[in-house]
Amino acid sequence: MKRVFALLVCGAVVTAGCGSSTGKSESADAFMRRITIEFSRGQAGRLWDSLVPAEQRVVTKARYLACQKNGGFRLRSFKVLDTYGEGVEVEGKETPSTAVTVQVTSDDGVTTATMHAVKIGGRWHWVLQPADLAAYTAGRCP
Repeated sequence: MKRVFALLVCGAVVTAGCGSSTGKSESADAFMRRITIEFSRGQAGRLWDSLVPAEQRVVTKARYLACQKNGGFRLRSFKVLDTYGEGVEVEGKETPSTAVTVQVTSDDGVTTATMHAVKIGGRWHWVLQPADLAAYTAGRCP
């Protein structure tokens, strides 16, 4: 679970809330909660849909789905520890984001991570970790 959850860490920017939320009015921490739930359910397609558009141009949905080996995990708890403004790199440029530090408990243990939510066109998005972006750019799976 830690390796899988690590994919969300660092530059992660995602949409939150469960189910049919449009992302337009949800908070950054609700967005992170939704993304973590999607990740725990192995819903890679939904995750790709909320990936920052610049990185969707680097990794197609088909490629992301083929590379994503997460079959899901049992999410026991999700707790937001802190939320604050912080820049994150998107397309080589410093971009305003909301950093959300979370603590996730699963059957594999407890993971604490800070993820970044970027609002584009009124919707939250997540970004890949730099190493994952580099792998996709090189045509490899992370």
